[in-house]
Amino acid sequence: MMAGSFSTVTANDGTLTLADFTVSGYDAPEWNEDDEEYTGGCDGNFVVQFLSASGTAEARYAWYDNGEVAPGWYNSNGSAISGGASSVSIAPGQAMWIQGRGMKLTSAGQVNENDIAYVTRASGASAVGNTTPVNLTLAQLVVTGYDAPEWNEDDEEYTGGCDGNFVVQFLSASGTAEARYAWYDNGEVTPGWYNSNGSAISGGASSVAFNAGQGVWIQGRGMTITIPAPEL
Repeated sequence: MMAGSFSTVTANDGTLTLADFTVSGYDAPEWNEDDEEYTGGCDGNFVVQFLSASGTAEARYAWYDNGEVAPGWYNSNGSAISGGASSVSIAPGQAMWIQGRGMKLTSAGQVNENDIAYVTRASGASAVGNTTPVNLTLAQLVVTGYDAPEWNEDDEEYTGGCDGNFVVQFLSASGTAEARYAWYDNGEVTPGWYNSNGSAISGGASSVAFNAGQGVWIQGRGMTITIPAPEL
């Protein structure tokens, strides 16, 4: 994945870390005199698990605000993070799995100033999101990383190209699968996005919203999808 260039709009050094993320949406912990313990709060039941560029699971961290420790990020077993949450760097566009029902994860504000190119996994599906602070459209996403289609005189057909084997499946805010679209550049149609069955998108790819923070699943082994920097 191509590194981004960021313009800092918060009081840090411009490097996004785990410390720049906060969790909310739960009741504050309260001391219960009868049971002599805290109730409510978040006792490590909000977990983030970072994914590598190849999509494999890496380190896990949990948010604790249980009345007994300083609210913030810890290792998933509750122990302190060596170097603290500010030592855990988050690369531009890095993906993570989240477990934390009904809660909210908020990041510090930073604005990406150049395009982000995601190289998809060599096998399986890749998770990608619109990490810009503005809404985009499907038409603004470009797929590369495949051989251009070429006409084969002997077989009288095109070879190479991308014949709908790069597919994006949009996810709703709740994580459920929504519409699917595919990239075609097979020498027979205008290169671009189509419905996953190859038919034209009603209204065109520019009518398909890719909202800020929205995620998509991608099937397109080894190819690259580029998400443009916002026009600020």
